[in-house]
Amino acid sequence: MPQFHQQTKHSFMSIRKNSFFLDWRTQPTTYKTYPHFQQRFKIENYEELEGLNLIGGITFEKEYPEGKYYLRTVPSAGALFPCEVYVQIRGIKGIISGVYHYESKRGILTLLHEIDSDGVEYYFPSNTKQKGFVFLISAIYFRSSWKYRDRSIRYILLDAGHQLGTIYAALCVMGQESSFVFDFDKLTLNETFGFREDEMFLASVSSSQSTQKETAKLKQNFPYVSGCDHLETNPFIEEAYRQSANYSDEPFTPPNFFQNIPKEQLKQAIINRRSIRAFRGEMTSKESYEFIVQGLFEFAQTYNIDIFSTLHRVTDMPEGLYKNGELLKEGNFQEKSRYLSLEQNLGGMSAVTFYFSSNEVEKYQKVSILSGFIAHIIYIRCELQGVGCSGIGAYYDDEAKTFLNTANNILYLLAIGH
Repeated sequence: MPQFHQQTKHSFMSIRKNSFFLDWRTQPTTYKTYPHFQQRFKIENYEELEGLNLIGGITFEKEYPEGKYYLRTVPSAGALFPCEVYVQIRGIKGIISGVYHYESKRGILTLLHEIDSDGVEYYFPSNTKQKGFVFLISAIYFRSSWKYRDRSIRYILLDAGHQLGTIYAALCVMGQESSFVFDFDKLTLNETFGFREDEMFLASVSSSQSTQKETAKLKQNFPYVSGCDHLETNPFIEEAYRQSANYSDEPFTPPNFFQNIPKEQLKQAIINRRSIRAFRGEMTSKESYEFIVQGLFEFAQTYNIDIFSTLHRVTDMPEGLYKNGELLKEGNFQEKSRYLSLEQNLGGMSAVTFYFSSNEVEKYQKVSILSGFIAHIIYIRCELQGVGCSGIGAYYDDEAKTFLNTANNILYLLAIGH
């Protein structure tokens, strides 16, 4: 397993020995804003961009004594939102071909660089011009490490997976296919975009057509713009990222996980999605459960991810421990799932608690991100069924492995129910 995964495990003793004071006054900002003089385009003013705000736009405001908090279409561990989205647009009528930064708070695209013969495609294995959209997902790790310290290397990967899922779902509403790319020159692109060690590219999504013409590298490096109002560096996270950033992989087009869902209904599910904070302990129907997981176990196994689950409250289905949808052992494991979830009631009061796992080493980033992606599909399908959902990134690692009887790394937990 990657050494940094081993070094960021939780145990019953570790979370009690390593507690620390969190000063909420020092929380870094969760929005990156480029200088005011750069050209900006409001998404709602362009028909060709309709639906693009679904990739991360504001869906709800919460007011607290210390200020307003904004919920977005994408969930995030601790509502810390480390991910940023950049998009290259080429050959779309009425829009300057260029590289843009998406500013979620205002629904704006900020033009960073006009393109012609050059483009981000140069940094991808195919190196051919793509007409359409190419999205790049980055993470500004201090937004997460401020609270979660070294373990945030895991959370930014899962958050990137949710961001991937949000872009994918938005493109489904827009009637466009997605192609996922994990193998590109992330380290060079980090430098080209003016990132320092604090921001890092993780994944890409394209919705485009190849022109079969080669692309030149971007003509200039972009100036550095901080994604936080202050920064505390973390050499552990920076080294963990460098160790796992580069690996060989093939682009792929995921299945249509929202087939036969009317676009307006899917759009409202994206907007209305929330992370539930508590379950009432009511039953979930077998029909809802089957709708929520349809095709996901097979998809996960294709990319070396095993999904274990404990079923607690699903009508007409045995309680017990399952692996990839197949029953391993009957029994009531509510208390065990609650305990493994760092003793959070969410894990035991759910209808189902999922455990995402993998033995992948070289492509650790990919399987972690894809775990977040699959979890996001479950989130939206839950919303379509009126079922609650919540991600659980903190759990007792080794004890979960023992309970599941697996040598796989445990990457993520997800609870659904009423």
